[in-house]
Amino acid sequence: MKYLSLNSIKDFEFHDAEMKLVSYNFKKIIINVKHLNIHKEAEQNNMPNDMEIDVAQITFNDFFVRSFEPCGELKESLDGSSYICIPPVEPYYGHKAETALLDELKHGITVYALDKLENGFCYISAYGAEPYFSAQFFFNFIKIEWDKYKKKAWYEEDPFKKSRDSN
Repeated sequence: MKYLSLNSIKDFEFHDAEMKLVSYNFKKIIINVKHLNIHKEAEQNNMPNDMEIDVAQITFNDFFVRSFEPCGELKESLDGSSYICIPPVEPYYGHKAETALLDELKHGITVYALDKLENGFCYISAYGAEPYFSAQFFFNFIKIEWDKYKKKAWYEEDPFKKSRDSN
């Protein structure tokens, strides 16, 4: 791959990124990611804006899932709109938490947030087969690789440009 980032998740914006499991064995997990954005300040980004990466591959070594918390059930109101109904759900720990997160990644998830916590764990909130969930996990090493940029990050786009261009 052309670009490589090691141990630096702070260089990336994960909101709306789509993740799908490639492989998992011996505490090493590989995930393909679409719609991942890299900050303009990152060493690998020589563009003047945050950029969306075409497709990235993330490898976590010594991956360990601490907890998984299913947080809601998708319901539909009478007017057809969807909302999340939050039942009282106990978080999963250990093997059950790992299995739940891996199952979500196998089906594919869309990320709301992914960040490193002060306690050394990472926090992810996302939706997939589960309408909304959060999980905490740990890793010793992360490698993010990609070949090309796709476009400016979605939040860098001018929302009025399209309507101005059509006039």
